[in-house]
Amino acid sequence: MTEQGHWEWSDRVGPRGNLREAVALFDTEEDMQSAVDDLECHGFSNAAISRPADPSVIEAAIQHPIENVNALEDDARVPREAFVDKDSRTSGFMVMVLTPVYVLLLAGAAIASGHGLATWEAIVLTVGLGLIGVVGGGYFATRRAGESRRRIRNEQALGGLLLWVRTGSREQESRALEILRRHSGRDVHLHGPALQH
Repeated sequence: MTEQGHWEWSDRVGPRGNLREAVALFDTEEDMQSAVDDLECHGFSNAAISRPADPSVIEAAIQHPIENVNALEDDARVPREAFVDKDSRTSGFMVMVLTPVYVLLLAGAAIASGHGLATWEAIVLTVGLGLIGVVGGGYFATRRAGESRRRIRNEQALGGLLLWVRTGSREQESRALEILRRHSGRDVHLHGPALQH
């Protein structure tokens, strides 16, 4: 399998296909993030690391409520999504706040210019619209951050934070298992077809 073919999958093959994976559960997001950072430092592509999708999506796919995350570890029906680290989520929240502020500031400046407002009127209008952007963007960012925290807490209550790591050789298998255990991973194991080489 080529390097590109290993790290990237298509809808036809699916996120698992016949690939072999290391699996682990983590008690905290910090431990999981440390494990991912270590994996990436040791040559694993971010595209090889995945997490379960939203619980509602999983329950629709497996057609029953999630009782324990352990039951999802080796279930090929479980939908997945790419691993997103805390820094990326924080950056996303900042964009959610700053984008409406930027748009409304530009709109305020355009309105002021187009209507020939006095300087003080233009400032009041522009600042007012900017504040509306801060409040609106902050509201949605806060809601999204709350949803993210609730999702983590729900997973922890169901048994832990589940992580999958695709491997392409016996060396990668050993390295992934060692890294996952080093960062307090639980129930660390491999699944998928045994390598023939």
